[in-house]
Amino acid sequence: MNTKQTEIPDSLPLDDRLSLLSSHYRRYLLYGLSQYTTPVSLAVLTDTVTEFEHGTPAEQYRDERLKIYTSLYHNHLPRLVDAGVVQYNQSEDLVDIGPNAPALVPLLESTIDHDLSASGNGLTPSAVDIDALQPEQSN
Repeated sequence: MNTKQTEIPDSLPLDDRLSLLSSHYRRYLLYGLSQYTTPVSLAVLTDTVTEFEHGTPAEQYRDERLKIYTSLYHNHLPRLVDAGVVQYNQSEDLVDIGPNAPALVPLLESTIDHDLSASGNGLTPSAVDIDALQPEQSN
């Protein structure tokens, strides 16, 4: 897996942003990342994605949690890393917000409404702080 930052344009083209957010696993990972002080372990994010997916604690879904971890690690995380949306330190298994994460915030603000309305998931409005994906503003 490519864990090094490649040269990335200042912003992502709309088609790339839409493609990145087309998977609920990638959206859930970003929602989860917005909940924590970063960097955060992929294992913790996997628990969060599993809980968003099922609406109950991840411990109740051990087999599903392993499938989600594998999918995040091999598919979804590399896509987000390649786009500069997240950064991943493989040796420490830590995920952090990348320089292009703010480019997804406007679309995430729209998709959260869709994801909140999906039946059976564990998302609540208080569970997500999309603004946390924005860089800190200097005073």
